[in-house]
Amino acid sequence: MAGEASNIRVWETGDVFLLEPGVTYAEGTHLPASIDASLTSDWIPAGLMMGAPGVAMARSIDRTDVNSWQQGRVKERVKNPKVDITFNLLEDNEIVEFLVDPASVPKIQKLHVALEFVDDAGYKKRWVSKAPVDLFVSADNQEQDINGREVTGTLVPVAGDYWTIQAGIPD
Repeated sequence: MAGEASNIRVWETGDVFLLEPGVTYAEGTHLPASIDASLTSDWIPAGLMMGAPGVAMARSIDRTDVNSWQQGRVKERVKNPKVDITFNLLEDNEIVEFLVDPASVPKIQKLHVALEFVDDAGYKKRWVSKAPVDLFVSADNQEQDINGREVTGTLVPVAGDYWTIQAGIPD
């Protein structure tokens, strides 16, 4: 019901998991049956993230007015909807090294992504990408101040959906 303070989620923890490079995603194997089940060992935790915003999910759509003579706008056309994700990884670990691939020409890495967040009451929400996400690390700075590595991901829909979402309070 609307108007309930309990409907406001205060996410206490959050994690990004990436399907191990080279593993072929199989929904029956890699998508847990429910929020009660854990991700399989093929999902690698990406490590500690910068705290704010955690994972940003930018949504956009192109909007164009259709105008008629003497009436102005009579309709709106929409096209090119998209969702991109951004997160900032702080650790130097194996999966971050794979994403950055510092010895090579910068490139996009295509991996399935899982996001898990838990609020202060134990409510858990999990997003699992339906298709591999195009992940790119735009900078690999070596500096005294720890700013992490910003990872951007371009999602591609499968039958109109980007994610399989599971939510609830695990048993």
